[in-house]
Amino acid sequence: MGRQSAGRVAFSLQILLLSLAVDVCWSLCPEKELETREEEANVVLTGTVEEIMNVDPVYNTYSCKVRVWRFLKGRETVKNEILLDGGNKVMICGFGDPSICDNQVSTGDTRIFFVNVAPKSMWPAHKNELMLSSSLMRITLRNLEEVENCVEGLDFVFVLFFSFCVSLLSFISLSSPMPTPNSVLGL
Repeated sequence: MGRQSAGRVAFSLQILLLSLAVDVCWSLCPEKELETREEEANVVLTGTVEEIMNVDPVYNTYSCKVRVWRFLKGRETVKNEILLDGGNKVMICGFGDPSICDNQVSTGDTRIFFVNVAPKSMWPAHKNELMLSSSLMRITLRNLEEVENCVEGLDFVFVLFFSFCVSLLSFISLSSPMPTPNSVLGL
């Protein structure tokens, strides 16, 4: 019995320490709400990092050439001067910026990018580039749906609830036969 209670205490202590570690990490780099991140970005796109370049050894920041798969928001903001290699690539700067939580990529990474056109104060070094405005997001079906719903102004919880209701109604209609007029009238 003594060993079991000691094991429980040790396990409880591990859970407590893990909880504290998560809290400490969260406080070091608190992420903004998705709606805020989407509103602050003039352009939201999905893409794959093809090349890392312009590494700044002083600030430890770098730029990347990104193949664009889809613009979720702000395609009209991206002028032809910004588009590269026939219009399907862009240069994005600001990777490694310590004010952005998830800001590191490797060649081949596919992400959702929240960006703005680089301000004139960053020219000429970053002229015709987009600039990372908040953390990158991994591409998952749920993340894509959440970002698309933010861009469209829909509440994701409402969309999930609506989808659940439609699924439930279709399940009910498939599992019970539809009443016919004769069965309702008792004929």
